This record gives sequence, structure tokens and C-alpha cells, in this order.
Amino acid sequence: MDEDHDTTIVSRLKDPWKFLFVDMDIAMLGSTIGIALLMAGLNTFIVMAVPGLIGYWVHKARQDRPRGYVRHLCYWYLPPVVSRLQRTPPMYCIRTVG
Repeated sequence: MDEDHDTTIVSRLKDPWKFLFVDMDIAMLGSTIGIALLMAGLNTFIVMAVPGLIGYWVHKARQDRPRGYVRHLCYWYLPPVVSRLQRTPPMYCIRTVG
């Protein structure tokens, strides 16, 4: 029987952190977008609906993906200034083989 991971209680260290019933990274993304929309002075319905829909979309998009999938997307599609991930190692770490 397939287990629903949104309603399970965290019992191991490798389980993702949760805020209420949402993964912590989705909750942080939603709250950041919500605060930005709130500061823009938009309607309360929009401030609550847009982060909820984005969070739902992110949850469904990564449902069948391996752990760290979003980090890999950030590595390949964001410019190096935005992400702190290194494109190539520093020159003092490179060794020539041969």
C-alpha cells in the first residue's frame, strides 16, 4: 500500500522538515512570496491564493523526482551570481593528470 508522506510523523533524521503539513522549503518559499505580495499592497485573497498555488505546483512538480532535484535545476539554469554553487573548482584545486 502506498504511504502518503504528507501525513506521516517525522521519525528519522533523514525525513524532510515540516511546517504543519507542508515541507519546510515550500513553506519558506510561500511565506516569502506572500510577504512580498503583502508589501505590494495587493488584496488579501491574492496574497493567500498565489503562494498556495505556487506551493501546490512545486509539490506536484517534484513528487516523482529524486532528492536535490531543485538544487540541480538551480545549478544548470541560474547564473552563477544567483546561486552559490561552484561551476568549476578553484584553480589551486585542479591537478593535471599525466
